[in-house]
Amino acid sequence: MDNVIDLDAAVREIDRRRGVWQGLGIAAGETTWRDQGEEWPHPFKTGRAAVVDADSIGVELAKGPQRGSIVLFTGGWADFAYGDGDDLLVQEAPGWGDPLDVGKFAGELDRLTKLFA
Repeated sequence: MDNVIDLDAAVREIDRRRGVWQGLGIAAGETTWRDQGEEWPHPFKTGRAAVVDADSIGVELAKGPQRGSIVLFTGGWADFAYGDGDDLLVQEAPGWGDPLDVGKFAGELDRLTKLFA
C-alpha cells in the first residue's frame, strides 16, 4: 500500500479534538496504531514508539449509547462508523478512490463529532 497520508500528523488532529470531545461529554478512547511490520494479524498498539511500520490509526468515541469510530489507513482512506446504540446509522469509507489528506481527515473527525448531538 502506498503511503499517501502522514499518520503522525493525522494523530495530532485527533489530539487537538480531545478537549472538545470531553467538553461535549464524548469519551474518546486511546489512539490505536496498527503495525503491519509484525505477523498477521497485525497487532494494535497504543504507543507510537512501539510501532515500527504503521499502516493505520484509529479512535473510538462514545456518548451514552452512541458509538463512533474512525480508522485512517496510510493509503488515504478511512473506515467511518457511527451508531445510536440500536442501529449502525453510518458506515462509509471516505477517501476510497479520492485519497484523504490531513485536512480532509480533520474534516471527517469534525463530521463524526457532529453526529453526537
